[in-house]
Amino acid sequence: MYRAGIASILSQLAREDRLAVVENFSVDAPKTKLVASKLKDMGFGSVLLITDTVDENLLLASRNLPNVLVLEAQQADPVSLVRFPRVLMTRGAIAKMEEMLA
Repeated sequence: MYRAGIASILSQLAREDRLAVVENFSVDAPKTKLVASKLKDMGFGSVLLITDTVDENLLLASRNLPNVLVLEAQQADPVSLVRFPRVLMTRGAIAKMEEMLA
């Protein structure tokens, strides 16, 4: 039932055009300004970022942003998916989510 709920939420996000997919999302240094500017350039304000693996630079750089949450695919939960107006996923995270939901 849990897997079906997550699959349903992801489908609804895609239908509402609230789900975006990128090839990769990383930063070179653990600087909050880098993540903030990268997300602003992409047109995201408040966003849930789901990656296949969270590198330490990205985790350190995003933890001071109150409107950004970075999770690995295994940590994604229904509450987080619904809480944020936009969800940004990497292609690797989509593959891991497909494995989990299969």
